[in-house]
Amino acid sequence: MEQAILKVDFVNKKLIPNQQNNSGFYKNKHTLCDGEVTIFTTSNSGGNWQMRMRVEGHRKYHQKSLRTKNFETAKERAKIEHAVAFVKMTEGKSLFSPTLYKAIELYLEHRAKDVLAKRITEGRLSTIKTHIKSLTKYPTINSEHRLDTFGKKTIYDYQQFRLGKGASNQTIRNELSTINHFCKWAYDEGLHNTEKFLHPTIKIVGTEAEAMRRKTFTDEEYANICKWLRSYCSAKQIKADKLAEDKAFERQLFRHLFLIQANTMMRSGELFGLKWKNVKVYENDDYKWAEIIVEGETSKVRKDRVFIARGGEYFERLKQISKHTKGDDFVFTLNNGSHWHGKNRRALTTHFGNVLVGVGITDAKQRKLELYSCRHYGISKRVNNGANIVQLAKDCGTGVEHITKTYYHSNLRNSERNMAIMYEE
Repeated sequence: MEQAILKVDFVNKKLIPNQQNNSGFYKNKHTLCDGEVTIFTTSNSGGNWQMRMRVEGHRKYHQKSLRTKNFETAKERAKIEHAVAFVKMTEGKSLFSPTLYKAIELYLEHRAKDVLAKRITEGRLSTIKTHIKSLTKYPTINSEHRLDTFGKKTIYDYQQFRLGKGASNQTIRNELSTINHFCKWAYDEGLHNTEKFLHPTIKIVGTEAEAMRRKTFTDEEYANICKWLRSYCSAKQIKADKLAEDKAFERQLFRHLFLIQANTMMRSGELFGLKWKNVKVYENDDYKWAEIIVEGETSKVRKDRVFIARGGEYFERLKQISKHTKGDDFVFTLNNGSHWHGKNRRALTTHFGNVLVGVGITDAKQRKLELYSCRHYGISKRVNNGANIVQLAKDCGTGVEHITKTYYHSNLRNSERNMAIMYEE
């Protein structure tokens, strides 16, 4: 069966159909744009649609993944790519990028001219050469590696490769800064056609991530705290400490604040501004979930958000023992009706200090542990468990970049990280 495929006539600057026998190569092939474009799947494409067009004079196809398994979406993306290809061709731009090696050669020639123009020094040029050429030592890169196939995943993998070679975080940070500049220059020069190539700065978070690791709890510490809090709020302990009803409830309020923050990953200000009318608990798959509305006026980013979180049972339990559960009542209201804020929140320091002593954490000051560490713990756990980074960022009311930067020490899946970056773009 003959299949019409796009040819690009660079002399007359037009697209023309080309007939080629492709029997047996494609799966689920379909033609679009009057036969000029073919979309298809293959046995190793994972169900994702791809497209290809022949470019006259290059003896090869312009082919790319459409990054979707949905047929209708694939068709629309292919049509857009077809139109973009025609525009690029009429502007005299190539649909194919040079090899990475060739692009590096051209880039260094460009930076050498910067030396002559006294925009940079010879020493700086030497450093740039060292940074950019370290890229060519990466095992998966060779002389045939095209620039347009060099993407974000490669950069992240490269980072890990350099760490494995003993490079310091600062060294890698400097290398990636140079690589980012190289990629931006390549786009400006028309060497590749993807504007969002590597422009966003890729930050090395070694020191910062390690600091965050220290500022949160280990799984063992968290489990011990949960166990200790049960004892801390037990009737037996309340009696032993001779606490009045208001003080006994204050302990319960602190316990539930700790558990709810770890499960919802809400900021402290959001928690203290939370009202009962903004919490709805329901059960699904043997879990109790909480649908939470964070009003913009209580949020750090001043935006409303709605999200689902575990920990619905903690809201239910707190509501059962609280005296203030009307819709406009704050969830964290003291027994005497006072909202837990301002001077009333000073007791948090006391309770948190009691927790640390109770579970034997003696380096809290050095690690900068605080109640906010509950939020860090909750986010880290979800990253470690392979949570969808995009959805996680939405639930937390923060950006994907912040999640990937701050919690990179966690066992973040490459697939999730790369998907998140594409989403940001």
